[in-house]
Amino acid sequence: MSISLSTSSALVDPLDALLGYHLRRTTTAATAALTDLLAPLGVNPGEATLLLFLGANPGCTQSDIGRALRAQPANLVPLINKLALLSMVAKQPGKGRAITLTLTPQGESLHAQVAQAFARHEAMIARSIPADRREELLALLRAICRDACHPD
Repeated sequence: MSISLSTSSALVDPLDALLGYHLRRTTTAATAALTDLLAPLGVNPGEATLLLFLGANPGCTQSDIGRALRAQPANLVPLINKLALLSMVAKQPGKGRAITLTLTPQGESLHAQVAQAFARHEAMIARSIPADRREELLALLRAICRDACHPD
């Protein structure tokens, strides 16, 4: 006795019209690609993001970073401590109890390599987006993020 399984070529995808679904798929794919580019440098996307932020904002505090990146202290502390342990970030006393963070010379060198990896990643993920539409896309993504963070 032979059983024949029929497959339908006209499956309905109820997720295809959902913005959130495509954002999740896109985030997963883009993060995986970035992770691959950063792996030879020995950092993950979170650490690399922190290096880029500190490179652009020397002397900022953990609170400054948390507000700017909408990151919780519980998520930042391990990243900062790891980069400090690896001598990539220096901690200095700031105002009151605040600790300021700056890149060390080793951190600056890694920052430059991370910036190059991010540039390659941006070129790769944006290659199908017309240059004249990029700012529009960024504005739309910022609006989605704002709406998701503040669902009023």
